[in-house]
Amino acid sequence: MSSSPVRQKILVMRFSALGDVALTVPVLKSFLASNKDVSVVVASEKQLAGLFGGIDRLEFEGFDLKGDYSGLLGIFRIFNFLRKKHDFSLVADLHGVLRTHVLRFLFEAGKRKTEVINKGRIEKYALVRKENKIYRPLSHATERYADVFRRLGFVIDSPKVQPPLGKTDHAPKPDAASGQKPENAGKVNIGFAPFAKHDTKMYPIDKFREVVEHFNREPYQLYFFGGKGAERFLLADWEKRFSHAVPFPAVKSLAEELDLMQQMRVMVTMDSANMHLASLVNVPVVSLWGPTHPYAGFYGFRQDPLNAVQVNLSCRPCSVFGNSICWRGDHACMEQITTAMVVEKVEKIIH
Repeated sequence: MSSSPVRQKILVMRFSALGDVALTVPVLKSFLASNKDVSVVVASEKQLAGLFGGIDRLEFEGFDLKGDYSGLLGIFRIFNFLRKKHDFSLVADLHGVLRTHVLRFLFEAGKRKTEVINKGRIEKYALVRKENKIYRPLSHATERYADVFRRLGFVIDSPKVQPPLGKTDHAPKPDAASGQKPENAGKVNIGFAPFAKHDTKMYPIDKFREVVEHFNREPYQLYFFGGKGAERFLLADWEKRFSHAVPFPAVKSLAEELDLMQQMRVMVTMDSANMHLASLVNVPVVSLWGPTHPYAGFYGFRQDPLNAVQVNLSCRPCSVFGNSICWRGDHACMEQITTAMVVEKVEKIIH
């Protein structure tokens, strides 16, 4: 518990993509650690509550943006709910989209001071445009989030993007459900997450399966994360196909999935939400990058940049979020990544 009385409450708004919301967590922890007399209310989508559990002086308010809080009427409902339930004087908009622009306008009309994220659209465009790219690392998303609090007048330590030194303790962690150590304590758990929101960010599934096949032996245990519908059907087939695969447990919440992910020795992911979730629980990630690039500022928080797998092509990156069409038409940025490149990164972490 905080030893100082809470004197000020701040509303923090960040909806939408799971990975982007996950990146707010280390920033909020740093902010609260630097400002002991402040509390925050996080307004986000209701299914993301598991990201914020156990953080002192943080309240989570989740909204169903496809249900009761959809559309323009839903924006006014969010505004009225937050205005009536919480007494805050400052608003930090970490999203900067139409929904939060309207909410900010409403809160400003109620005499609240607000600040909004600077997304750096111009410099991001310069990085991904087809000709005359300006190829340089841009500010990490966590730093852009932190700047919003600084413009509100607070001191906040810069979130550390690089991995912590001396992270060598990878002993088996307690089982998420029972609190006991896994039965096969001598095994090495590897998590695989082959999917991403946009198809262009995905490694060819046949090649990804070859990577999995390489580790389908002792002492490894293979876990497959992510996917709904047809994707989950494919992962269920892999769980039957590979003898060292562990059937994915029936996790009931995002918090339980994070508990399971924390037991992994390493995660293999795309540039996806699973990369950010693994980063939250301090698990090393081997991430595969095609049309997007770590330079855009969305690399896994505190992940080692050397664990990114990518090929050098003059057309890369062509997209900030991976929602563009390949200019070449052959998806070379992913096709040219060999399975050996991925395996080498994973084995380097394990050994």
